[in-house]
Amino acid sequence: RRMNRMKDDKGEMRPRERFFRAMACKEVDRPPVCGMTTTATVQLMDKVGAAWPEAHTDAELMSRIALGAPDFFGFESVRVPYCLTYEAEALGCKVFLGKKNSTPMVKSHPYRDDPDAELVLPKPKEIMEMARNKVVIEAAKIIKEKAGKELPTLLGVTGPFTIAGHLVGTENLLYWIVTDPEKVHKFVKFAAEYEREWLKIVETLGIDVIQMSEPSASYDMMSPEMFEEYALPYIKRTYEPLENTKKVLHICGNTTVILPLMMRTGADGLSIEEKVDPYKAVEIVDGKAALVGNVGVVKPLLQGTPEEVRRDALRSADAGFNIISAGCGMSALIDVENVRAMTSAIKSYKKKR
Repeated sequence: RRMNRMKDDKGEMRPRERFFRAMACKEVDRPPVCGMTTTATVQLMDKVGAAWPEAHTDAELMSRIALGAPDFFGFESVRVPYCLTYEAEALGCKVFLGKKNSTPMVKSHPYRDDPDAELVLPKPKEIMEMARNKVVIEAAKIIKEKAGKELPTLLGVTGPFTIAGHLVGTENLLYWIVTDPEKVHKFVKFAAEYEREWLKIVETLGIDVIQMSEPSASYDMMSPEMFEEYALPYIKRTYEPLENTKKVLHICGNTTVILPLMMRTGADGLSIEEKVDPYKAVEIVDGKAALVGNVGVVKPLLQGTPEEVRRDALRSADAGFNIISAGCGMSALIDVENVRAMTSAIKSYKKKR
């Protein structure tokens, strides 16, 4: 009877049920195929009549793009927002909101020249009203109301090491690891405490998944030992208040050697790129966290053919990834047919017995 309730009229597992079982590394009929990281493209924006950069500051436009992704691409999830800058903006960074085909970028680092300045954590009520936070909150409420009964809802946030890099300049933060470790801890701790308060607010919205991107803590930027000291404990700290919201951690690059450390953050799922061999990732993680990815965003999604996309998506599924998604944030210039090749391949996928 329980299994019957999980299925729709066609005898297939319902998307939300499939997603949460996959997140828990339980048996599913096939992996969900989701937009775990940034999913908007120019073609999607044209289809729904909402576009960047206006959508970054307008909750209705932001949610309209997100709600259009399941029909347009075939995704089995809905996600907002579309950048890694809104926390930095709330903490004093100046941000260029980008163009229709490019994401926002941080243009100033308020503590670059004054790293000894006192850091004051905003109060929760202030955080709810700061910069674009209010827009993200309202967009999250809209997608939860309109799609939350059928599809999992996701909200993207930025990791504390990356936020700290926005505040002082990432190159400074990495340099201080060698020359002045206490400064690094000061800013990453401050970013973690801010993000912790933000996640407490998100928890009240009923969103299903927090997807945290921590690109500046990649293996391309720091050693595993550095990650263990300057990133891991602070990511773990931000996650601690979450009781009902699932946690997916995304780190760019070849994360093979830090997968065990990523698991120690408390993340329920690990989102990784195509630079990681999917079979090796499954072997290392061994069912202790859900694996999400790892179809390449440049090759094949942006520069490849639908058949190449299909091949790579099926490879991730055959390896045993729990959720299939682009390996990182999707370029706004990716063609819809390539995205549909990924979703259709997985929706018709039959697990090997």
